[in-house]
Amino acid sequence: MMQGTILCARVDSVEYIRFVGVIRYSQCAGLENHIDQLFKQPDFSEIAVDLEHAEMLDSTALGLLARISIEFAKISNKKPVIFLQKGELAHILKRVCFDQVFNIVDKTNHSEKLDFVELAPIAKNEDDVLACVVEAHRSLAEISEDNKRYFTDITKALS
Repeated sequence: MMQGTILCARVDSVEYIRFVGVIRYSQCAGLENHIDQLFKQPDFSEIAVDLEHAEMLDSTALGLLARISIEFAKISNKKPVIFLQKGELAHILKRVCFDQVFNIVDKTNHSEKLDFVELAPIAKNEDDVLACVVEAHRSLAEISEDNKRYFTDITKALS
């Protein structure tokens, strides 16, 4: 499995976020910071998440994607888009109800030529990492009743 990277790019008013390889909680601080900045002054009309090159996302990464859908719903009547290839990751996204809060599109190579920039890793202490993990799981629990059952106990245990 390839060490993961999270990239971002902006074209016109579309914010692109690309996950490459294996994305674990330890890499999510940069994404969390990016999300915070993105929604402070939302100057975009769409969000596209490219998971075509992702091998695996842990539950914290999934939770941050859930947060993107929640925050975007507050400012837009559109859903963010996720691009991915059919397979295990597509199955996982459906199991955590992402099909309810994202438009999931099977594989497209439209974003290959974008000028992506890697999100800088951010060093966080153990308490801040735990807070990020807890908040990510809260976001996952918020998007559906099924998720509430799956992730509420985890959130309570980590808090």
